[in-house]
Amino acid sequence: MRLIVLCYDDSESSRHAIAAAAKLFPDAKAKVLHVWRSIESTLAFRYSAAGLTGALRDAIDELESGGREAAEEIAQRGAQLARDAGFDAEPYALEARDRVDEAVAEIVESWDASAVVVGSRGLGTFQSAALGGFSSGVVRRVHRPVVVVPSPRPQ
Repeated sequence: MRLIVLCYDDSESSRHAIAAAAKLFPDAKAKVLHVWRSIESTLAFRYSAAGLTGALRDAIDELESGGREAAEEIAQRGAQLARDAGFDAEPYALEARDRVDEAVAEIVESWDASAVVVGSRGLGTFQSAALGGFSSGVVRRVHRPVVVVPSPRPQ
């Protein structure tokens, strides 16, 4: 059975992408991937707070734990949505230490996925370049077929 990776961030565009993927890949097995970044992986932390100790270190650890739990919950919601759409789906929350699109490319290769599905928020060329659009980064870095599902049209 082929494996499809469904990138999910709990946005309307990612929910729409799961629905579209169910039509494109009926009866496929899916891993619903939610990628999150820890506080410790940010440049701000590395350059200003890396040596924290005591109560501040405990507070950071608590935030990290909360972030991990939230990421797992988001992945669970996405997997349920995918199951409701007809996929045999399981959730996977991945912590990215650096670039999120690179983390996706690495995990997709390790899973030997047949394809990756991502939603697009429809950022224009300028916004995408300035903000580093996730979908365009995945297309550039993943060496598997990538389906970019455009945002749903307003009703």
